[in-house]
Amino acid sequence: MLETLTKNITDALSRIRGKKRLNEKQLDETVALINDALIRSDVAQDVAEAFTKAVAKRAHGKEVLEGVNADEQFIAIVHEELVRIIGEGNASLALLPDEKLSVVLLCGLQGSGKTTSAAKIGNYFKKTRRVMLVGLDVYRPAAMEQLETLAAQAGIRCHVEKKEDKPHKILKKALFIAKKESINLMIVDTAGRLEIDEAMMAELKRVANSVDPVEKLLVMDATAGQSVYGVAKQFADAVGITGVVLTKYDSDAKGGAALSLRYATGTPVKFVGTGEHMDDIDEFDAERVASRMLGMGDVVKLVKKAQESIDQEKADEMLKNIIENNFSYNDFLTQIESTMKMGGIQKMMSMLPGTQGIADSIGDSEEKKMAHFKAMIQSMNKKERLALFPLTNARIVRIAKGSGTTVYDVNQLIKQFNNLRNLMGSNKKMARMMGGLEKMGIDLNAMNIDALQKTGR
Repeated sequence: MLETLTKNITDALSRIRGKKRLNEKQLDETVALINDALIRSDVAQDVAEAFTKAVAKRAHGKEVLEGVNADEQFIAIVHEELVRIIGEGNASLALLPDEKLSVVLLCGLQGSGKTTSAAKIGNYFKKTRRVMLVGLDVYRPAAMEQLETLAAQAGIRCHVEKKEDKPHKILKKALFIAKKESINLMIVDTAGRLEIDEAMMAELKRVANSVDPVEKLLVMDATAGQSVYGVAKQFADAVGITGVVLTKYDSDAKGGAALSLRYATGTPVKFVGTGEHMDDIDEFDAERVASRMLGMGDVVKLVKKAQESIDQEKADEMLKNIIENNFSYNDFLTQIESTMKMGGIQKMMSMLPGTQGIADSIGDSEEKKMAHFKAMIQSMNKKERLALFPLTNARIVRIAKGSGTTVYDVNQLIKQFNNLRNLMGSNKKMARMMGGLEKMGIDLNAMNIDALQKTGR
C-alpha cells in the first residue's frame, strides 16, 4: 500500500537531502516535483495544488530555512502538511456510552465493499460492544445473504428481512430487537447503486432521519483512482457524512485516495481495509500514514502486529532454548508462523523506516520459501524436529517427498537453520539480557503502544 506515492514523494525529496541550506530555486523545484508526484499518485489536482501551496508558503520563510538541517526542516513541513490535509489525530468513531445505542450508517456505491466493511467494523468492536448488523439492501438479496454469512463468521448478531422491501420497516424492527437484546452498537448496511441518483440519496436521507446515527460513514474503494474525489463530494453534499471507510487500502499502490478524501468531504478517514480476512481493518491514523508516505515506516503498527501474532508462551520457550543452546526446528517453525501471521517478510519490512526499497525487492519468493520451510518442518518426525542429530540422506529424501519439495530445498532449509542456530549461539548474552528484562520490571509483550507512538513523533 502507498508504494507509488511513497516512492514518488521520496524521489522528489531526495534532491534536497543532506543540504544545509536551501535557496528559493531549490525550494520551488522541489515543491513542483512534489506536486507532480501527487498528481501521478492519483491525488486530485486541487488537493495537490492546495497542499503544495501550503508547503511553499511555510518553506519560503527565512526563519525556517536558515539552519544547519534545512533539508530535515523542509521534510518536517511536508510531514506536518500531509497530516493536516489527511486529517489530524486518530479518528475513532464517536460512539455513545455503553448504556445507549449507537447507530452507525454505512453508505456508498455498489461494489465499494460496504457489506464486508460492516462485518469487519462489527468484528472490530465485538469485544467491547454488543453488536448487531442490519441489512437494508432490499434490491440485492445476495447482499443480505452475504451479510448473514459474514456475521456468522464473526460471531455477531445480524438482522435481515428478505421478504420486506421497505428499508424503514426493516430498520424499525431492528431497533425493537436492539432494545430488547440490549444491543449498544448497530451497524446498518444501506443499499448501494451503480451510480449516484436522486432516489438513492432520498432513501439514505429517510433512513438517516429515522435513526439519528452517531456516524454516517461513506465506504470508498481506494483503488478507484481520482474518481473517489467527485463521488465523495456528492455524498458529503447530499447526506452530510461524518467519515470515510477506505477499502482495498492494501491494494492501493498509488495512495492518492487517502489524501483526496479528507479534502473532498471535510471529514476524516476513519477506517481502512487492509486485506481479505475479517480482522484486516485498522483505525486510520494520519500521522502514521504521513510517516509511511515519507518512507519513515510504521513501527507502531509493526509492534501491534507482533503483539497480536506472537504466542508469548512459545516465545518464552524459544528464548529459553536459545539461552541453553537448544534452538530446534520447532522454534524455527514458531518464528516462521509468527512472521506469516504478521503478513510476511515484505509487509513487515515495509513498516520499518527506510526499508521500502528492500521490501519492494523481496517480492513473493521469500514468502514462498517460508511456506516451503514450514511444510518441510511439518514433514519431520518429533525427534528430527529437535535437531539433536544430523539428518541422513534417507531422512532428507523422505522429508522432501512428504512436503512436496526437493532434496535441494530440504538442504537449503538445513543450511538456513544451521546459520540461524549459530547466530543464536553467538548471541546468547543478548538472549540472557532480554530474558532478564522481566526481572527488571520490563515486559516487552505489554509495551505501551501509545507511549511508543508519542516517542516516535
